[in-house]
Amino acid sequence: MQKDFGKYFGSTMMFGFGVLALYRWHQTQLLFFLLLVIRDFAAGYFFLKRNVAKEKAALVPSVLAYISSSMPLLYFGPVAASKALFLGADLLSIAGFLMVAFATLELGTSIGVTPANRGLVNSGIYRRIKHPMYLGYVISEVGMVLLNPVNAALLAISASLYIFRATSENRILKGSN
Repeated sequence: MQKDFGKYFGSTMMFGFGVLALYRWHQTQLLFFLLLVIRDFAAGYFFLKRNVAKEKAALVPSVLAYISSSMPLLYFGPVAASKALFLGADLLSIAGFLMVAFATLELGTSIGVTPANRGLVNSGIYRRIKHPMYLGYVISEVGMVLLNPVNAALLAISASLYIFRATSENRILKGSN
C-alpha cells in the first residue's frame, strides 16, 4: 500500500492557516475569519484521514493550489462600512462557508488541496454543483469586497486560482476515467 506523506504536510498547512485565521479574527472580529478558522481546522482533520491519490498534479498546479487556499487570509479589514454592509458580508460568509462545509463533509476522505484523483464524488452537493467548495469560497469572499473595495483585486486573483484548480482537477479526473 502506497503511503501518503502529503497528507501530513497538507494537514499541517491547514492547521497553520487556521492559526493565522484565528489571529486575523482577533484583529478584525469579522465572522469571515472565524468561519475560516473552522474551515481550516476541519480540513486539517480530514487531511489526516484522506485516501491516497491515484494521480496527482504537477508541481506548479500544486503550489498554486496552496496559494489559493491561503488567499482568504490576505483580505483587508473593513473601511468605514455601514451596519447593512456588515450584515451583508456576514450573510455572504455564512452562505459561502455553509456550502464549503457541505462540500467538505461530502468529500470526506477524498479531500485535498492539490489537484489529484482520490476518487470522484458525485453525491450530495456535488450532484448539483461541480465545484461547490470553490463557489462557496467566492460567495464568502464577495462579502469581504463589500467591507473594503480594495479586496476586489484579491477576489479577482482568488477566483482565477479557483478556476485554475477546478480545471486542473477536471483534467486529472477525466484522464483517469
